[in-house]
Amino acid sequence: MSLETLIGGLSRDEQIVAMELLWKRLTTEDPATAPPEWHRSVVAERVAAIESGEDALSDWADVKKRLADRLR
Repeated sequence: MSLETLIGGLSRDEQIVAMELLWKRLTTEDPATAPPEWHRSVVAERVAAIESGEDALSDWADVKKRLADRLR
């Protein structure tokens, strides 16, 4: 039986419980699935750039507008 068939046979409430269990398992940090160290380095560099004023955060509405403008 495929996973899709198994999930399809569950009630809505059972599907939500299954999703919550899966999410809990996926968000529990496991050293085998931890992000590589270079991810941490990139994030640290970006945070430092924002804190130093070299870079700035953008409002999500502004980002969406800039992207839409690029696609025109």
